Amino acid sequence: MSGSPTPIRRADWLIALALCLISTLALQLASRSQGYTRDEGYYFQAAEQHVAYLEESLAGIARGKPFTFADHRVIDRFLSYNSEHPPLMKTLFGLSWRLLHRCDCPNEAGLHPLSYPRRHVTLGLLSQGAAMRLPSHLLTGLLIAGVYLFGALCFGRRAGLVAATLTLLQPRLFFHAQLSCFDAPVAAMIFLITLAYLRLQIAPPRRPLLTGALFGGLLALGLLTKHNTFFLIPVLWLHALYVGRAKLVGFSAQTGSQRLRTLLDWALPSWMLATAVATPIFYLIGWPHLWPAPIARFQSYVGFHLHHVHYNIEYLGTNYNRPPYPWHYVPLMTAFTAPLTTLFLSVVGLLALRRYRGHAALILVGLLWPMAVIMRPGTPIFGAEKHWLPAMPFVALLAGLGCAQIASRVEESLLRRRMALLSVGLSIVVALPALVDTVRSHPYALSHYNVLAGGPAGGADLGLNRQFWGYAARGVMPTLNRVAPQGAPIYFHDAGWSLLQMSMKDGFLRRDLRDSGIEEPGVRAARLGLVIHEKHFNKYEYWHWDAFGTTRPLQVLTHEGVPIVTLYARP
Repeated sequence: MSGSPTPIRRADWLIALALCLISTLALQLASRSQGYTRDEGYYFQAAEQHVAYLEESLAGIARGKPFTFADHRVIDRFLSYNSEHPPLMKTLFGLSWRLLHRCDCPNEAGLHPLSYPRRHVTLGLLSQGAAMRLPSHLLTGLLIAGVYLFGALCFGRRAGLVAATLTLLQPRLFFHAQLSCFDAPVAAMIFLITLAYLRLQIAPPRRPLLTGALFGGLLALGLLTKHNTFFLIPVLWLHALYVGRAKLVGFSAQTGSQRLRTLLDWALPSWMLATAVATPIFYLIGWPHLWPAPIARFQSYVGFHLHHVHYNIEYLGTNYNRPPYPWHYVPLMTAFTAPLTTLFLSVVGLLALRRYRGHAALILVGLLWPMAVIMRPGTPIFGAEKHWLPAMPFVALLAGLGCAQIASRVEESLLRRRMALLSVGLSIVVALPALVDTVRSHPYALSHYNVLAGGPAGGADLGLNRQFWGYAARGVMPTLNRVAPQGAPIYFHDAGWSLLQMSMKDGFLRRDLRDSGIEEPGVRAARLGLVIHEKHFNKYEYWHWDAFGTTRPLQVLTHEGVPIVTLYARP
């Protein structure tokens, strides 16, 4: 193994394609038993409105009004909802849903936003939720393919295969990759942008302006996925300054005009200048909601995330709902949620990384900056490991390198011929613990912890967060369907109504059941009630005991013995 890039051959592209398809299929199949999350409910509604905007724009062309798409009344009607997030994924969710879903339109009154369900023709290939989730699966498939290509380019084919496999087989990443949310897609976009940047560093472009414009388009797609991508821009620029520092050799001996040209070529080469011009143009074109008042609406978008509402996260027995996180939150949660073999191999890879100086800095910053953003003292409390998910493919890259290093040592031993086959087997075996962890965690991966934490039960004993988003309510829906009286009011706790609407449309929950309301009045009005277990939700169980006159549950949903949802019924 050497520090020089390995050429990407046709076979590598075929392997990458196969990995993409296998990953997409695995996520699509797994997601069919995965409960919908509260945030997905918002994005389902936004997705239908985004595709309605496209339909209204096409209808305007048919009516002889080709600029309907730019009418601020049309934009505000369809795109104002959930405008605190960029449109790319919501548009893709909506297009996938519009083309692929099976629609039971006559029986879906009240379960769609705006004027949906409209009478329309679809391919009818997937349930509505599966169609909404498919773009996330495809983007994660591209991420897995990209990890393979990155690993094969830098460390060889074996390292790339192991890295790609270990990226997919991370319980938390696998969970988020199933959802119609933005966390796995933005992790994919950030990695693919970094991969494209690596190629530009290895092989400077022959047409720098065109290449820079195309890279700017890719960067804009990342920005239109989620705001995390903004942090990537200074990271890559500083890395480019670092690797291009050789251009400053002899700088002191140059004349004034020569120094200026040298500085410009070092700090902003022509392809980067083209990127700097193209990115905001593509970004604005891709977000119609900004068009009526670009500056004011962009400021509102940035302000929403700078002053984000604080959520509740339990960590080591303490409920945090105000910043900062403890400094050790990010590294310890990573150590407790990633497969142990992946972590061990990544340490081996980190020790070997010094041999690959051309790639080491990029991989290290790719791993560290997403974690550093969350570790910043002023970062709002708004979630757990999903917010540094972009770091995890780089952890897997190091693990792939670590596995390749161990395998190469085996091959260099005295029994080379026999050991060569053994080293291939080693590359397969190292993925098995991660596969077991991922399978065991499904579909309650947010309640799952690795052996270092003592498993799910150990995580609960340590006082680590059991879940969020209300997705585990799916596990008690069969009981509700079986025992709830017709039209019964149900207290659904943290499972939002939009989440429940999709569960009804896809047949997981009876459509006659209704939401009893929120907080204690909702509990008292309910015939049956859910308690979704998180530390800050303890009071809801006491409310049920008092309102229902019993402490005996109808059902306790557990993950490896850890209670995650309790269902109560009035005697």
